[in-house]
Amino acid sequence: MFQALKKLFLTRSSDFVTMTHQNEGKSEMENKNYTEAQEDRMAEFDVIDAATAQELADEFGKNVKSVIAKAVRMGLYKAKERTSKTGGKIETKEEIVAEISELVGKSLDGLEKAPKLVLQELRAKLSA
Repeated sequence: MFQALKKLFLTRSSDFVTMTHQNEGKSEMENKNYTEAQEDRMAEFDVIDAATAQELADEFGKNVKSVIAKAVRMGLYKAKERTSKTGGKIETKEEIVAEISELVGKSLDGLEKAPKLVLQELRAKLSA
């Protein structure tokens, strides 16, 4: 049994060495996923959003996530605005506490640990 484990370990080890040295000697151009023409096509856009990335992915025959990753590296991708479950602007508890502390006129350090719903209700009561 020991010999079988030893053989398995050595086989796995040599496979690992083979895999790690597989790309040695290859230039960066050989590993390039996007052609110059595709990069130029992407550069035609000022900003690439999710819809544009989908169109480009269909055009290039690539995965949408691949196109988005390339657009990020090129500095062209703009993620869609995040919204809350109700569709409104996302506000942090820190922002709510800052508004409450302005209304009260005192520093309220540590209040951001309270539940967000409680902070929103407190702000509404103090604003009224």
